Amino acid sequence: MNLANSLVDAGHQVVLWSSAFFHQEKRHRSKKAERIKISEQLEIRLISSPGYQRNIGLGRLWDHAVLAFNLTRQLQQEDTTPDVAFIGYPPIEVAAVLTRWLYLRDVPTILDVKDQWPSFFLEALPKQLRGIGRIALWPYYYLGRRAMREASGLSAMAEKFLEWSLDFAGRSMGRYDKIFPLTSPSSAMSKESLENALAWWSTQGIKLDAHTMRLVFIGSHMSVFDFQPVREAAEYFAQRNAKVEFVICGDGGFSVELRAMLAGLPNVFFPGWVDRAQIEALAEISQAALIPYRNIDNFITNLPNKVIDSLSLGLPILSPLRGEVAILIETHKVGLRYGSDSGTSLVRCIEALISSQDLRQTMSNNARSLYCEKFSYEMVYGSLVQHLEMIALRRHSQ
Repeated sequence: MNLANSLVDAGHQVVLWSSAFFHQEKRHRSKKAERIKISEQLEIRLISSPGYQRNIGLGRLWDHAVLAFNLTRQLQQEDTTPDVAFIGYPPIEVAAVLTRWLYLRDVPTILDVKDQWPSFFLEALPKQLRGIGRIALWPYYYLGRRAMREASGLSAMAEKFLEWSLDFAGRSMGRYDKIFPLTSPSSAMSKESLENALAWWSTQGIKLDAHTMRLVFIGSHMSVFDFQPVREAAEYFAQRNAKVEFVICGDGGFSVELRAMLAGLPNVFFPGWVDRAQIEALAEISQAALIPYRNIDNFITNLPNKVIDSLSLGLPILSPLRGEVAILIETHKVGLRYGSDSGTSLVRCIEALISSQDLRQTMSNNARSLYCEKFSYEMVYGSLVQHLEMIALRRHSQ
């Protein structure tokens, strides 16, 4: 939607195809296919599918298969083609349907690779079963590689992730392959909105206190996050009656397990989903962001959007991730790493922030500066719009 809005602002006409099922909140936007005319320049087309409750499971695979089938039926009714297309990957099936349809009509496409599907699914299996799993997932490997090969170019959020995509597809770097981080537009929250949000947080037991160290997590609750170090840190500080709070926002397929893991800890809060004003108000009274991804290749080679969101809020990052995130933290001094390979624990990282206000302020300032220099919404989406315009113009000139 951010890209669609940026293209419209640049004077283009956009048709946005999307699932009628809303992945983040696990609910249907619509139970049937719909065409929604937003303006003369923007139309949204929703594709129906059954939906699912867990991010990894047979229900999601079935939903994506039905989604691709319904998309194929809708495309059979299309008699016009765009000048250029930008396609999300995953889902694999939808990406394969769209790239093939556009490839056969000689429409240039960029495939935006956000997850290492289907390899990502193997990470959920015990090592002794991954060989069998790879055989079972062969159709997805075939469709994924075909989609990447038939696309005119690939995009990804980080250099190593783009390298993985090209290697997976068996293609070399081309003129249309490029890195575009996933970022959000800057906020224009009014003072009144922020004050109301702060008042709401007070009703949740979260109050402005200069002596409280507050750490926040904002996002879907999924098994790709390792909250065990968070549990240990919360327990450690609770036993010492230290003023350290952990605010775990959001919901998701892992929420039941997560709440059970952190149950009984008086310094842990679960406010559920929060809106933008509440996020910004919470950031103002917090000192760091928890980004506890597991160290699997899908995230080691990537720069997850949670990292960029934290930078935009001026929150130092606390994460165990190696790879791209570790390099970002070390190079720009925007946070601290914990975990066995880092030589320190989450508890020690939090204690370091508690003991030095200068350290917290320096990391916060560095985070905001880095966001403005490399990840600002205007910069990223302006560059992406220009990239798509260049591809469309090249097609017309040929």
